[in-house]
Amino acid sequence: MKKFSFAPMIIAVVLFLIFVFFPNKWLEHFITDEKVESASTELSPLMFQGELIQSKMLANKKYYPIYGSSELSRFDPFHPSNFFRANVKGCEPFLVGRGGTQSIIQFMNLASHADQLKGKKLVFIVSPQWFHKGGIDEFHFAPNYSMLQAYDLAFNKTIDPTLKKEAIRRLLQFDVIKRDRLLSTLFKSELESSGHLSLKEKAVKPLAYVNMQLLKKKDLYYSIIGHYKRNLHMKSDLVKDKSWNELEKEATQYGKARANNNPFHVSNQYYEKKIAPKLDTLKNRKTETSFAHSVEYKDFQMILNLLKEKGAKPLFVSLPVNGKWYDYTGFPKEGRDIYYNKIRNQVSRAGFPLADFSGHEYDPYFLKDTMHIAWKGWVYMDREMVKHWKQ
Repeated sequence: MKKFSFAPMIIAVVLFLIFVFFPNKWLEHFITDEKVESASTELSPLMFQGELIQSKMLANKKYYPIYGSSELSRFDPFHPSNFFRANVKGCEPFLVGRGGTQSIIQFMNLASHADQLKGKKLVFIVSPQWFHKGGIDEFHFAPNYSMLQAYDLAFNKTIDPTLKKEAIRRLLQFDVIKRDRLLSTLFKSELESSGHLSLKEKAVKPLAYVNMQLLKKKDLYYSIIGHYKRNLHMKSDLVKDKSWNELEKEATQYGKARANNNPFHVSNQYYEKKIAPKLDTLKNRKTETSFAHSVEYKDFQMILNLLKEKGAKPLFVSLPVNGKWYDYTGFPKEGRDIYYNKIRNQVSRAGFPLADFSGHEYDPYFLKDTMHIAWKGWVYMDREMVKHWKQ
């Protein structure tokens, strides 16, 4: 008769318990300064969907975090990560974001580090294309959403309760949140709370807390082993020890050599792949479009309220669109100007500085394509960042 061995099952259970209950503090010292520095330009979603690497970054005075979206990956010699490395000692940009990381995504991220924001200088880049009527959609929200940061928000007692409830109401509109029974139950209980825990919340809260600890453990192991290098297209000789006028001339020449096959001043490669094959069909396709009305303005206001509440020192950057291209597609100038004015007013009311680049819509080589800053645009942003850092 064949004997059944429980040994593999017992070993598996023991290993799982070790994984879950092994104290994080015993391993956090393996997250070295070198790993944090490597993460500064990796733009890894696992990094900005986690907490540990960012916590160590925020605790280090040399890092100057830049929160944004897809423009952060447009590396060239004038990109802040390259410019600061060549010219500004004791200051290193740390990039947080990728395509689709709009205001509500960044709100959860910043809220999970709320106790580290006081007095912290940071940059927040605002992109016009976020501000379509419906704001961020499920397609962009789901892959950028951090389950760990969402659970952290549910247990967060350090931010204003009214602001927290506003964020929860917004998050409950997304399917990926609704499908998480533990989290959605916690969120709904928070909104309906009468000061006493309901039976459902009493049952769910311990399970949700355990789940959050598992997510923290996962973040710990990623932070130790999950790193890689990006090509930063660094050319220090182009940016080191140059005046701002010299840098602008260098960036103009650099962009001109890479955007010379089209009237929109977008990169040759982008034009050939994304625009030329359908150029005729795109003419006047957006005559009814506008950035005037969007739920994104409320999401952005939550960012402003959180940073103000926590005493952060942000520099906001308002990016332009490519004016020539947007005119070609028929996107009304009025619908763009309303957006620029709204952002200007929101940031002004919050009392924060704004690097307003809306006047550069028609400036050649300020953008790399129809919407992403690069080349000369980075030079303007570098200048504003240096000013903000040194104040």
